[in-house]
Amino acid sequence: MKKDLNSKRRPSGSTKKNEPKVIGELLNEYFASNEPLAVAYRNRLFKDIHPHTELGVDLKLLTREPGRMPVGTMIDGAIVHDDEVHFTFIQNDPEKKVAAIQRNPHVYMGKCINVNRKDDGTLYPTFNRPQFTEHFTFQDFCREAAEELIVVAGLIEKNRIVGK
Repeated sequence: MKKDLNSKRRPSGSTKKNEPKVIGELLNEYFASNEPLAVAYRNRLFKDIHPHTELGVDLKLLTREPGRMPVGTMIDGAIVHDDEVHFTFIQNDPEKKVAAIQRNPHVYMGKCINVNRKDDGTLYPTFNRPQFTEHFTFQDFCREAAEELIVVAGLIEKNRIVGK
């Protein structure tokens, strides 16, 4: 479903003080206010953003679709400052998104420990971070982790989780 951004905008919410408003309008009003949370949000949001407008420049868009880019569309790519008054935007190829290769994948995932495999095939255990309560203490975690390590050692001896 495409959003029609060229349609005439209707007023959002009510102009009366005690009637419902659209949530976006409420948020815009709040973040424009001088409330401490709104000020902190604005300072954090725009801390590393430096607005800059280039006037009178030539911009060339190299996109994957023919024709003009629809209003409101965002595309992934890179912009290059070719010359003093010329920029070129090149859209990334969505087909060539490189899938992340998981380093040291899990071969066993348990409650207290995980077992990972290095690139050379060696296995190593890691401990999970438990949530301690009055009913599950550090001592309980150590006992359960020890029991889990014994079970995993038995699985490795039987070659159940050794294969790549």
